[in-house]
Amino acid sequence: MRAQLTRTEHSPSSTGFTLIEVLTVLVILSLMAGMVVAAVRGVTTTARAARTRSIIASIDSVIQEQYASYRYRALAVEVPDTHRPTSPVSTVDIGFDVLAVEAARVRLMMIRDLQRMELPDRLADLSDAPVVIRAASSPAAINSSTGAIENTRDDKAQRRMLPVTWYAGGDDVPSKIAAYKVRLQGTTPSTDNQAAECLYLIMATSFVGGSPAIEAIPTANIDDTDDDGLPEILDGWGQPLGFIRWPVGYLDPEALVDTSIPDEFDLFRSDYAYFVDSSVSTLGIPRDVTSGTPTNTMPWSVRPIVFSAGPDGEFGIALNPWSNTNTEEVSFSYVNSSWDWPVSAAYYGSEQPGRGVGLGSTTYSNHSFIDPYLRRFVATHGGSASFAGLLPGQPLTSSLANEERADNITNYALQATQ
Repeated sequence: MRAQLTRTEHSPSSTGFTLIEVLTVLVILSLMAGMVVAAVRGVTTTARAARTRSIIASIDSVIQEQYASYRYRALAVEVPDTHRPTSPVSTVDIGFDVLAVEAARVRLMMIRDLQRMELPDRLADLSDAPVVIRAASSPAAINSSTGAIENTRDDKAQRRMLPVTWYAGGDDVPSKIAAYKVRLQGTTPSTDNQAAECLYLIMATSFVGGSPAIEAIPTANIDDTDDDGLPEILDGWGQPLGFIRWPVGYLDPEALVDTSIPDEFDLFRSDYAYFVDSSVSTLGIPRDVTSGTPTNTMPWSVRPIVFSAGPDGEFGIALNPWSNTNTEEVSFSYVNSSWDWPVSAAYYGSEQPGRGVGLGSTTYSNHSFIDPYLRRFVATHGGSASFAGLLPGQPLTSSLANEERADNITNYALQATQ
C-alpha cells in the first residue's frame, strides 16, 4: 500500500501542449491576421478610389463648364479692307465678301484653336502660337465700263484667301493663356506627366464660386513627381492623372460615346469633312477604332476625358497619337506644318477652287487646319486604309492592355452614374 502511494506521488504532469496543438493555434492566428490585412487593404483601396473619384469630379466640373462656354464665345471674323489696282474681273475692287458658311468655318477653326490653348493636354499646346487662319473671300468690284457693282460669289475660282485677324501677337492673348505663361516662367517642364501638369494649370487658373478651383484638390494630391518645376495633380494612389481633350480613339465599355452625334461646335456643318472626296484612298478620314477600318462617319461630338490609372498604375490606353504600333508621338503638335491640309479637291472637295490663291502673286499649297480627328495625321502615316498607329484614347495593343484599363477611373463613368 505504501509503495503504491509513492508511485502516485511521483507520476508525470499532463498539463502541457502538444506540438500539433501549437501548430493549430499558429495556423489560426495566421488566417486571422491575413483576414485583417485583407480587410484593411480593401478599406484603403476603397478610400483611395473614393478620393480619386472626388478629385476627378472636381476637375470634370471645371473642364465641362469651360468646354461648354465655347458654344457662346464671341469671336469676330475680321477680313482686311484691301483694295487692289487690278482684280480678277478686270475692274476695281471695293472690298471682299465672306460668305456665311466660310465665316462659320473660320469660327469653328478659332474655337478649336482656343480649346487647344485654353484646355491644353500637352506642352505643345502651350508653346505653339495660334494658327494662321485664312478665309476664302469673294471680291466685290465696280465695273469700270458700266459703273455697276459686280459680285463674284458664284465664281469660286475668283476667290482669294485673306488672313483673318483674331490674335495680334505679343502680350495680346486671352487671359487664360496669359495666366498659363506666368505659371510656366522659371520651369523646365518635361513630357513625362504633361497631361497631369496641364490639369494643374487649368485648375490653378480657374475659379468656382469666387474661389480658386485648385482648392478643391487635396494638397496631398498635388506634387511635382518628375521635378521639372511644374506640379501635377495625382490620384488616390499618388499617380499623375491622365487627360485627353479630344479622345477620338476612345473605346468606351459604357457605350457613352455616340459618334452619330455631330460636332456641337459646328452648327452649320462647315467642317471640310462634309465637302471632301471620301473616295480618295490617301485621305485620312475618321476611322472606326473598334475595327481599325476607315469610316465615313462625319465629325462627332468629342468630350474631354480625365482618368486615373487605378490601383495598378497602368492606363492601358494611348495618351498621345502613335504613328505606328511602335512609335508614340509624345511631343505631338496639333499645329505642326506636317498636318496642314493640301489645297486639292481631295481635301477641300467642292470648296477647293480659289483656295490656292492669295492677293497679287501670292499662292498657297496648303493651309493650317486644326483637326481634332487627326485626319491628316492618319493620312500622312499610311493613309486611312493602312494606318497602323493609334489615336488618343485608343486601347494599347499589348496583351495586358485590357487588364490594365479595366480598373481605370474616368469622368465618363462618373457622368454615367450621375
